[in-house]
Amino acid sequence: AQSLGVDVEKVKLYILVLGTFMVSMAVSISGIIGFVGLIIPHVARILLGADNRILLPASALIGGIFMVLADTIARTIISPMEIPVGIITALFGGPFFLYLLRTSKKVSKY
Repeated sequence: AQSLGVDVEKVKLYILVLGTFMVSMAVSISGIIGFVGLIIPHVARILLGADNRILLPASALIGGIFMVLADTIARTIISPMEIPVGIITALFGGPFFLYLLRTSKKVSKY
């Protein structure tokens, strides 16, 4: 790209700023839901196996379903008040990662 006259460092900076802005907008609207990106691919792999052609779209679908369920629980558990959905995802995510740690018998080669 640089040989074609593109200022690579400037493009990197633009992409970084744009990505930061997009993530900040998503977090400001939905809250911190970081466990979803960590939990759901593992759940999908446990349920569906390791075929990435199926795993990627299934992870997106399962993640959407999980978020709808977590949001419904957050809105209805102490109605009329609302719990932040990040708390609900953390309540599922923490125990799930403990489960993964206890059941994982693989030793990393790295």
